[in-house]
Amino acid sequence: MAAASDRKVLEEIGEDFLCCTICLEQFKSPKILPCLHTFCEQCLVTLVEKTGSLNCPECRQKYQLPVGGVPRIKGNFFMANLIEIFKLRLESRQGAQLKCEGCQENTATQRCMECKQYMCDSCAKVHRNILLTRTHKLMTIEEFETLQSTSPVTLRAVEYCSVHNQNELKFYCETCQVPVCSDCTIVKHRIPEHLHRDLKDAADEYLSELKAVVDKLKMKEQEAEMNKTLAKQIHSDLTEQCCREERKVRMKTEEIIKKIKSEEQRLIDELKNNYKMKVKRAMVEIDKMELKHGNIKSTCSYIEMLMHHGNAAQLLSTKGDAGNRIKQLITSESEPKIQYDEVVFTSGCDFNEHGILGILRSDVCTSKCTVDNIPKQLVKGDSTDLLVTTRDSMGNQVVPKQPVKAKVRKPDTSWEDIDAFDNKDGTHRVTILGQMDGKYEVTMTVGDQPMTGCPVVIPVIKGLVKTIGRTGRDEGQYSSPRSAAINKNGDIVAADTDNNRLQITTRDGTFKKILKFPQFKMLFSPYDIAVCSDNAYFSLDKNNKQVVVSDLDGNVIRNFGQNELTEPRGIAISPLDGNVYVTENMDDCVRIYTKHGKYLRSFGSNGEGQGEFIGPRGVVIGSTGMVFVADQGNNRIQVFNAHDQYLYSFDCKSTAGESVISWGITIENDKYIYVTATTDDDSGDGLILKFESSGKLVCRIDSDSDRLYWPDGIALTDDVPCRVVVADTCNNCIRVFVQ
Repeated sequence: MAAASDRKVLEEIGEDFLCCTICLEQFKSPKILPCLHTFCEQCLVTLVEKTGSLNCPECRQKYQLPVGGVPRIKGNFFMANLIEIFKLRLESRQGAQLKCEGCQENTATQRCMECKQYMCDSCAKVHRNILLTRTHKLMTIEEFETLQSTSPVTLRAVEYCSVHNQNELKFYCETCQVPVCSDCTIVKHRIPEHLHRDLKDAADEYLSELKAVVDKLKMKEQEAEMNKTLAKQIHSDLTEQCCREERKVRMKTEEIIKKIKSEEQRLIDELKNNYKMKVKRAMVEIDKMELKHGNIKSTCSYIEMLMHHGNAAQLLSTKGDAGNRIKQLITSESEPKIQYDEVVFTSGCDFNEHGILGILRSDVCTSKCTVDNIPKQLVKGDSTDLLVTTRDSMGNQVVPKQPVKAKVRKPDTSWEDIDAFDNKDGTHRVTILGQMDGKYEVTMTVGDQPMTGCPVVIPVIKGLVKTIGRTGRDEGQYSSPRSAAINKNGDIVAADTDNNRLQITTRDGTFKKILKFPQFKMLFSPYDIAVCSDNAYFSLDKNNKQVVVSDLDGNVIRNFGQNELTEPRGIAISPLDGNVYVTENMDDCVRIYTKHGKYLRSFGSNGEGQGEFIGPRGVVIGSTGMVFVADQGNNRIQVFNAHDQYLYSFDCKSTAGESVISWGITIENDKYIYVTATTDDDSGDGLILKFESSGKLVCRIDSDSDRLYWPDGIALTDDVPCRVVVADTCNNCIRVFVQ
């Protein structure tokens, strides 16, 4: 039975469990920290002396050292008891006889559970007769070992007070949360300041609490185990990822090395091929020079022999031939005609598409260089890219050694340096921007040597720069177009009125699309058009007296206004709230709708006073909500605020001071107003006027030679300078002007 008990104790309590992790020896005077880690008292003393603080060597938590130092730290009675049991069981297993701890002579036969001592029969008898120990429980060694193997809980040793060494710990101070003896309850832990409980009752209650929290702690242990496993997996993944990325680096390095080697061979082959032709030409010149040298040398030798050894007859007999030969050799060119363009290697500063090592650059012959993509003329505000190709003396396209530069002389005679973008393939791109009308002269140099054909002259024009369309019903043709607008793509949307459609072209006149709306009672007849912020088209349909809203593909979104409109002529959309403004030519007013078609109100009436109209036509709204209305019958422009209140007006007069009739109207950056107008003699002769928003005439955009005939709607592009797009109604076309 003793052997079984020994095995159980040795199996359940490993020797490592009883060893201090600091000295790695069995605990001596074990002290337990609040984190439940136990260490020898002397080990903690040494640790505190060395570090100056109390940090747990296991979990690294820092604790405040109690008054009195390490000796005042709680002792681990449980660990001390285990050490004793382990020691005794180990001695028993080794066959050692237990000596009486009283007389130190006889073999022990009993054990006092309170004193934790082994005694012989004689000492046990004395122990029972002493007044202080007669109540102690004695047990034979056999009984003790039996209970130890079957019910070790019942053998828990009695613990004594560390202050009153002879007193058993029987109470638990709830206030201080420490076991105390009866003397402690009188001296230091007195009531009513301290609350006492029976030690066993408190222990039983705490044991129940521990059982509940231990289950949670075990779950936490499992969670920690899982997290530890996860951390190990992450560690493994990181290591693998590092190796994987390292392999990528090595593969990329090998790839680059391979590419460098390939590029090296390509450049060397190109260099050798380039110089091979030059060397061949040099060898031909060498042969020519050797032949010429041989002819001169042989002639000199013959003449000298004739001079020294020939007689008079012999000397004079060759006078004519000798003179001609000598003259021929003297006047012949003696310098070799070897011309070559040096080819040099220029290392690259980075890995790029032009070669990761560098580029072969060559001398350039400026007389062989060319400039392409030269426009016949350039519209003011537009730009063009000239293509400069550099070539060597043989006419081969080469990358130049010398820098390519460009500069331009503007119409105002000022000079400006221009960047020549190097394409790294023997070509350069030079961008010319036509900022003013007139003649631009572009000069390009290679290594400060001007290229043949420079300067390149490019005329920049303004005024009428494009006429789009002609009379007809086919694509790109018009019949009485009344208005034009610019959509968000920069295309021109024209109200092709008598063709009953909208027609869309690029600003350069390329046809794109025709939109028709056959679903209405009468033929759709657009008179004016506006484009809202989401690129929807708001068309003013004069036949059906309505506003038609459609998308870019011609799908009708909604239509409205049939109940109010009588003779609509102009339409605009407020940038503030998206409200739709429509001029009524017959009712002499402006009607206002929401963008969804709900009628809101109108303002204006017939007359010549402030806020009164006679046949209002075009309307436009600035970014602040100011409304400009072309008051056609009164030959003026009236201006209102966002609340329909009259602000001011100004007369429409030509640059000659003549009163003109206003038709279409548009605005530029709230600063300038553009108006299409006709003279007052009903001839239909048109003109385009530019005013400051205050009403001061700035200039006339068109000229008499443009021969506008009843121009109507007008719009501006987003270019700088902007293009002025006009519906030239009776000429059945769209005109584009640049200021």
